[in-house]
Amino acid sequence: LKNRKKTWKKPAFLDAPVSGGVLAAEAGTLTFMVAGSEEAYIAAKPLPFHGEEHSLLWWSRKWFTAMICYNLALAISMIGISESLALGQSLGISASTLTKVFIQDSS
Repeated sequence: LKNRKKTWKKPAFLDAPVSGGVLAAEAGTLTFMVAGSEEAYIAAKPLPFHGEEHSLLWWSRKWFTAMICYNLALAISMIGISESLALGQSLGISASTLTKVFIQDSS
């Protein structure tokens, strides 16, 4: 950003956590949750992940709330998969077979 805005007195930066996983990356449909000042966001355009969805959340409660919600959803998904694998294995289905089923269904 420094090259785009030479008059800035202090450094500007953006943080852009990514959501979407491997399949979304391969399809070019990742979502970037960009946090930072609006001025830095505008100066950075076009963003290096052009063509994929991104939204400015700024450094605010909105950004932290979005990250907490995202991490909660991710944790719940991981717990569900772990419990499903444990149940399936206890009923005689191998972990590799269950994994194949989960991967096939998520694509």
